[in-house]
Amino acid sequence: MSRSPTSPDPQLRRLLDEGYDATLVGGMLVVRHVPYVAPARGRGRVRLGTLAVIAYISGNVLVRPHGHMAWWVGQPPCDADGHPLKHLIAGAESRQIMPGVQADLQLCNKPKGREFHDHHEYVTTYVAIISAHAQRLDPLATARVGAPASQVCTSSPFRYADTATARAGTGAAAERIAGQTVGIVGLGGTGSYVLDLVAKCPVYAIHLFDADRFEQHNAFRCPGAFAIENLRAPIAKVELLTQVYSRLHRRVVPHPMRIDATTVPMLDLLDFVFVCVDDGAARPPILEHLASRGIPYVDVGMGLSMSDDGVVGAVRTTLGTPATHDSLSSRIPSTGDPAGLYASNVQIAELNALNAALAVLAWKRMFGFYATGRDFDHGIFVVETGAMHREGRVDRKEQA
Repeated sequence: MSRSPTSPDPQLRRLLDEGYDATLVGGMLVVRHVPYVAPARGRGRVRLGTLAVIAYISGNVLVRPHGHMAWWVGQPPCDADGHPLKHLIAGAESRQIMPGVQADLQLCNKPKGREFHDHHEYVTTYVAIISAHAQRLDPLATARVGAPASQVCTSSPFRYADTATARAGTGAAAERIAGQTVGIVGLGGTGSYVLDLVAKCPVYAIHLFDADRFEQHNAFRCPGAFAIENLRAPIAKVELLTQVYSRLHRRVVPHPMRIDATTVPMLDLLDFVFVCVDDGAARPPILEHLASRGIPYVDVGMGLSMSDDGVVGAVRTTLGTPATHDSLSSRIPSTGDPAGLYASNVQIAELNALNAALAVLAWKRMFGFYATGRDFDHGIFVVETGAMHREGRVDRKEQA
């Protein structure tokens, strides 16, 4: 692995510790061995390229970047079908990124409304966007070439045996969800509970998407108990949750990035998506894209307020498929309520857990893990009455 012996920079050290072949060269932070899909007719071919970003340095250490461009050595990075990632490629570029090495392309990907928090986010966001498509063709493709051997994939998704499934005789049902690549967009209160439940399922991989850092209020909204040290060290939610749940599931993949209209193609690699965002305006481009790509999803949400009698409101779970998306879109909020109780990070972990459980139940029911006499698309749980209102398609018996 290439290391920069003259730089004590903690951001570079973090990249090296995570297994990236990263080095500081002539004012650039360079990452080699980035897997990508090269152009080809039909499905593309997996190749290795080099990514470089400007190293913003002060006092001999990397400081917060105030730019977001990157440079690429290799053929144009593509999706799994060999189509160039036009939303990422800014154009041809002949900049020298290190002695004797010229960039082939300039890339552009700016986080919505801001610049990158640090060079770690700067590099790993670009790597995630590019290499995720390569992982669709080769699940073992990774830029973390120096990762510990314990992170290498094996045939089982679990790090230790699931002894209960065989004993209970539910293996045939579990096979109906086995092998899926699942995504969770938003790892707040509900999304983290979804992860807790899905990590115990025999899915092939779980991809996590969230740009936020893990802060103190998150410790009261997530399953499990976190140490005070987890709150003192700045770390992305997806990175911390990956550390925790990789103890159980081998293929938890963190993407410290926001999914919006520009980055939503990242979800094209998935078989099913849990959409757990608390920004209503972010939903439409995500759900519309999933429907256009034929990817089923569960969208969750809740609306709460404080009354004299206590917290009131509702918890919503909506199962969407390409066939039902248009009829469901009117039931899914497309605007947020910044003044609402939920937006204030209210501690209602039991409602987050309920919302997640209903979402995972909908997913498992869709694929036949759970038997159902009726296909429900949309459910509302009313907090103050405890009533569950469901809307869906006709009974299967009626269909017969």
